[in-house]
Amino acid sequence: MINQVPSVTCGTHGEQPQTFVCVHIIESLKTGDPKGFWWSRGEDGVWDAVCTDCNNLSQAEFDALGADNIKVVCLGCYEDAAALNEVEID
Repeated sequence: MINQVPSVTCGTHGEQPQTFVCVHIIESLKTGDPKGFWWSRGEDGVWDAVCTDCNNLSQAEFDALGADNIKVVCLGCYEDAAALNEVEID
């Protein structure tokens, strides 16, 4: 069963469900340069995504990047990043 996903208020998209992405995806939204978009949606309904470089790391290497590598963005920004990378999410 999917729980209610907490929301965040975005300056662009207003109140939206929160998602989690690596900082490289946030950077790509600022620059307009696609960096890959490897996404998933957990059983709890929370969306997350990482760039190609982060996806290619081992779990230990990814964990070594620390918590600062993952940030919260709204679902609208998440969808914008997916579109930038020509990825369809469902």
